[in-house]
Amino acid sequence: MVRRASPRLPCGASAVTVLAMLGLCQLPFAQGLEDGRIGVLFVGDTARAPPFKMMVSDPLCSVGFVYASIRGWGLTSYDSAAVQRAIRMNMPRTYGDLMKRYDVIVLSEANPQALGTSYIEMLSRGAEEGGRGLLMSGGWESFGGAGYPAWGQTSIGRILPTEDVPGTWVQEGRLVIDNKDNEFIRSLPWNPSDYFMNNFHHNVVTIRQGAELLGQIDSTSLAAWKDHPAMVTWDLDSGAMVFAYTGDLTELSWWGTPWIYAYDFQSNLAIYIGRRPVPQDINLVHLVRTMMFQIAVRKSLLLTLLDFCETFGANTRKVVSGMDGVDAAIASAKAKYLELRFDEVLDIYRQAEKALVGLEADAMVLKDRALLWVYAIEWLAVTATALVSSFLLWSIMVRRRLYREVQLTRFSGTM
Repeated sequence: MVRRASPRLPCGASAVTVLAMLGLCQLPFAQGLEDGRIGVLFVGDTARAPPFKMMVSDPLCSVGFVYASIRGWGLTSYDSAAVQRAIRMNMPRTYGDLMKRYDVIVLSEANPQALGTSYIEMLSRGAEEGGRGLLMSGGWESFGGAGYPAWGQTSIGRILPTEDVPGTWVQEGRLVIDNKDNEFIRSLPWNPSDYFMNNFHHNVVTIRQGAELLGQIDSTSLAAWKDHPAMVTWDLDSGAMVFAYTGDLTELSWWGTPWIYAYDFQSNLAIYIGRRPVPQDINLVHLVRTMMFQIAVRKSLLLTLLDFCETFGANTRKVVSGMDGVDAAIASAKAKYLELRFDEVLDIYRQAEKALVGLEADAMVLKDRALLWVYAIEWLAVTATALVSSFLLWSIMVRRRLYREVQLTRFSGTM
């Protein structure tokens, strides 16, 4: 059954006021995991979701991925049976498992045919009954689909704040923000000159009565494509927020000129749909998130280097101990990050970065020491080869041991 959309309150209303006015005090609301993180279940094309992959390093989120796309890349499509097997392996086993592990459900380039009715029903139940936030983003397999099955007649399609226009995908348009006072919209710098805002590829949908329009697509080249909804949201009776973003998440960070705030867009959207306060100091938050991602990558590379050194017998105990200290510092920042104390988090990560620079230098020294005998063997091999080659060349060309001297030559008189 389709849930009735609850009316939206003016920006600035407190959470208590919202709950009291909607009569939702006994319903699930911003539940979160036991450790305070937001559990995000990403269902769709994981290869086309770089912002979500970056969220793995975000202490605020616990992300699970389920590949559920048949489209693939270019002209190559994936076998439906193989995709369904992958879904069975990675999808929460039961409704209770879904409720325990996740607060936000994301459908991005997910194929309803591959996902199957039972899983679709479980996810829609998580929103309708369990109060879990739901996001559907655009793509060929999203909303009405472009050559793929539409979502409109599924239980997910019936709770979206939009209605499908089947078989449509428009590769042009300009994104226009309508509700600048919305908490999520305020948290990001929407620059009209950014590439993705002027090249907004999207699904065509219509907005349902009672939904809130946050942004739309304006087209100057095709009059038929004017005023398409881009970002639409509403609340279900369960307290769940359902968000429709008709654009392709991939285009935020891959095509054209990448948007530097693509990661912030996705993280803030997960926070918003998960009913948490959305951080508003974008410059500070962006810096913190960038440092967290960079340090996570550098730690991974350093561990790989240490494993390499250990294969040659190097003693990496000192560097590993230093990394334990970096991990402890990062762990201390986790609680502060969950409380949105970004200034303190930034200080901790800067100290961790300084320590990491020293550990990287120590690891390079270990690598050089561990490979010293390799370098020596290489030098000896090259030197020996050069000596043997020189001796042979000298014997053949200078001493001419393999040649008999010519005793007499004469002019034959022939041309």
